[in-house]
Amino acid sequence: MSRISTDLDCARDIITTYHQVNDSQAQGRIIQQTRLFQRNKELEQELGDLKEKYFVLQHALSDRDERLSRLNRQLIDRTLNMARLQEDYENAIYQLTSKKEG
Repeated sequence: MSRISTDLDCARDIITTYHQVNDSQAQGRIIQQTRLFQRNKELEQELGDLKEKYFVLQHALSDRDERLSRLNRQLIDRTLNMARLQEDYENAIYQLTSKKEG
């Protein structure tokens, strides 16, 4: 009977050890999965923040491009006006000098 009792104790010890090893591995996987889940959440939040910043910058770039286009049109208009004024000035001088000679 003592041999059966010893065998049962050994079997219980083996099963206990087996469960401890498997439970610790499973717990390690759970901890790792929890860490990965948390890291994934952090990365999703960071991605959302970056997307928001990207859209803000894209909007600012669009506004800047519109402003530059508007300034370019104004510069072209002023250059044309200046060329017309230069022509008018030269014509006026020509007319004044031709009247004095004639």
